[in-house]
Amino acid sequence: MMKKTSSTLQKKGFLGAAVCVAASLAVGCGTGVSHTETNVQNGTSAAASTKHYTFELITKSNDSPYWLAVKDGADDAAKKYGVTVTFEAPATETDLTTQLSMFNNAVTAHVDGIILAAQNPSALVGPVEHAEKQGIPVVTVDSGVSPNVSDCFLATNNIAAAEAIAQYAAQKVHGKGQYAIIDFNQESSTGIQRPQGWQLGMKKYPGLKFVGMQLCNNSIATAEAEAETFLHAHPNINLMFGANDRCVLGIANAIQAMGLKGKVFVAGFDADMGEVGDIKSGLINAAILQYPYQMGYEAVEELVAIKHGQHVPKQIDTPYMLVTTQNVNSPAAVKAISQYIQGYKG
Repeated sequence: MMKKTSSTLQKKGFLGAAVCVAASLAVGCGTGVSHTETNVQNGTSAAASTKHYTFELITKSNDSPYWLAVKDGADDAAKKYGVTVTFEAPATETDLTTQLSMFNNAVTAHVDGIILAAQNPSALVGPVEHAEKQGIPVVTVDSGVSPNVSDCFLATNNIAAAEAIAQYAAQKVHGKGQYAIIDFNQESSTGIQRPQGWQLGMKKYPGLKFVGMQLCNNSIATAEAEAETFLHAHPNINLMFGANDRCVLGIANAIQAMGLKGKVFVAGFDADMGEVGDIKSGLINAAILQYPYQMGYEAVEELVAIKHGQHVPKQIDTPYMLVTTQNVNSPAAVKAISQYIQGYKG
C-alpha cells in the first residue's frame, strides 16, 4: 500500500469526514497535511514568492470530464499560489505520439514544472528522466510511469479500489455465477491495475467463474458490442466489470438492450458521461469514484513545494469512494460526484 497523505483541501473541509464512509463501502482516505500547507503554517507561504512559475498540465485526453476536473483543480490551485498552469492533451487516450510530443515540447520550452497523466507507463519514463535532468520537476497524476522516476505520483490506489468493489459485487451475487471484464487498454497503469485488483477480489469467491476480458479502447460502442458477445456466449453471466466510464457505460447499454437489468450486477469506475444516471436507475449497481479535482489541485501544491526546496512524498494515495445505487444520494456520494463536474469548487 502506498503512503497516504491528504491535501490542503482536506484540512479546509473540502473532503471532510463525509468521504470516509463505512469500511463495507471500501473508501480509501489520506491522512496528514500537504507540504505546501505546512509551509503556510510555518510562515513561509509559497504564495509569498516573488518568482512567477509556469507549469504545464498534460493529461491523457482533452475531452473527458474527468481530465477537465483535474484541470479545474490545477487552475484553482494556480490562482491561490500565484502561478500559471497551461493545459494541453491529445484528442484521444490512444494518441501516445502526440502526448510524447507535447511533453518533449514542454521540456524544450523549459517550463518550471510538468504535471503528467501518462498514457503509457514505460514510454514516458525516458522523457520524464530527461525533464528531471534538465531541472524540470515532474508530478504524475492518476496514471504514472514505471519505474516511478517522477518527483511525486498522486493517484487512487487502483488495485485496492478495484479489489474492494470486486468483493462488494461478489457479495451481492452471493459468491456464485460467472463474470467478465471489459477493460479500456492494457497499456496505461490504470488499465493494467484495475483488472488486477478486481481479480484479487475475486480470488476469495471460487464460486464465481471468470469467462474472459476484452479491450474496448475507450469506445462505448465497442464495449457494448463486446458485452453483448459475452452475454450471448455465456448466458449464466451475472456479474460484469467495466474498468472505466466508457467500459461500464457500454456494458450498461448492452444490459438495457438485452433486457437484463436486475439480472446482471454491473460494476465500474468513475462518474462522468451519464454514469450517475445509470447508477441511480440501477442499471449500473456500483462504481468507484475518484477525486480528480483534488489530484489537479494537490499536484500544483507539490510542484510549488518542490520549487521552494521542500521535500515531497514519492507517492500519495488520493481518496476514493464506492458509490452504489443505495448510497448515491448521500451527502458523501454527492460530494464525490461533484468532483467530476467542470467548474466544481470544493
